[in-house]
Amino acid sequence: MNIDNQDFVSKMEGFTIQGMKGAAKNHQERVSDVRANIHDIINGGLHKITGNPHANMQWTHYFHNIVQHYQVMIVGWPNSVPFMNLIKVSSSLSELKRLFNLWDKCITCWKTLTD
Repeated sequence: MNIDNQDFVSKMEGFTIQGMKGAAKNHQERVSDVRANIHDIINGGLHKITGNPHANMQWTHYFHNIVQHYQVMIVGWPNSVPFMNLIKVSSSLSELKRLFNLWDKCITCWKTLTD
């Protein structure tokens, strides 16, 4: 090759750094997308079960604002995932995909409380 070694090393270093940044951004985007999909399933299910298109999940006051108010609750939430706002839970893509699949397959779902 008719290229200066220093120039070659510099270009390879730039490629490596840019590739790592791109991979990290790509991972963050995928995590964000899965979180958004879970959020949509949770709120969509809440809208459907309550009949209220304005009902939204409220993690902090879940028992009071969701369970007591609408008489519904989430069942089948996996023990390995803390029951809190997904932004605070995890950035593990595999864990979030698992949670999405549980919702998608109706293993985790909304249920109406009965007396």
